[in-house]
Amino acid sequence: MRRLAALLLCVLLLSGCAAAPERNSVPTAEPAAPSPLPTAPEHPYEPLRVYLDGLLTDRGYLRNGTAYLAPETICAYYGLAHEETADAQNFSLTLPGLTVTGSRNLSWFLADGRYLYAPDGWIEADGRLYLPAETIEHIFGLPVTLSGEPLRAEVGSTGYRLLQGGEDYYEKAFHADDLYWLEHIIYAEAHHESLACQIGVGNVVLNRLAHRDFPGTITGVVLDREHTVQFEPVGSGEVAAEPDETARIAARLCLEGFNTAGDSLYFVNPARGDPSWFSSSLRFVCRIGHLDFYR
Repeated sequence: MRRLAALLLCVLLLSGCAAAPERNSVPTAEPAAPSPLPTAPEHPYEPLRVYLDGLLTDRGYLRNGTAYLAPETICAYYGLAHEETADAQNFSLTLPGLTVTGSRNLSWFLADGRYLYAPDGWIEADGRLYLPAETIEHIFGLPVTLSGEPLRAEVGSTGYRLLQGGEDYYEKAFHADDLYWLEHIIYAEAHHESLACQIGVGNVVLNRLAHRDFPGTITGVVLDREHTVQFEPVGSGEVAAEPDETARIAARLCLEGFNTAGDSLYFVNPARGDPSWFSSSLRFVCRIGHLDFYR
């Protein structure tokens, strides 16, 4: 019995030695597979639900507070033929009787001779072209309403009306004198400012046009002298200077209804004139470039 017990003890000791790993040996077990990296999104835009005729129809996007919608969705809903191309620098959207183009180095789109203000450009996502909601409104003649929480876009479905252009559109649609004076006052007052600021100057002219206390034509507003000369370049004669292309584009964008200065009726450059009357008598609206705008 003692011999048998000793034999069993020896066997156990030998098997234990065989199972024990060497002190410096490398484990033979397979290492755990690394966790996969999270897939990066294709773009950083916030999704936006788009409704047409009350039905959830598509997904748009939000970028820097601007809503973007796909023209493809509008075309599909109304059965409109369309073609679109886009790369890193340019896009083109072709619709029946209308072509809209844009370039990254410009803050506006061109639609068969008409200008559409688009300071935030366009975006590409999911292989599709997305344009600002305001551009969609102008191109298709459809209202786009943003509301709700989370934000949603409601596209009106009363029937589209494609934008009508033409190289001489503005000359046919507006009186030559009005177009002349709007371009000239914008250039004289703000030719060193940004396009947004130049649009703001034009907005003041058009806001006065719609106000009962001012003349009823653009020409009358610009040349108004009822109480005093309303625009300094009119008194100095600088308003006669030939406007450049930016001022001409700004005037046309104003006539298209684009607005950067809200309901302002006045503006002043505080570095060049005394702003005390403006700040004490009027409501401040915004500052664009070097100009302060008031109502």
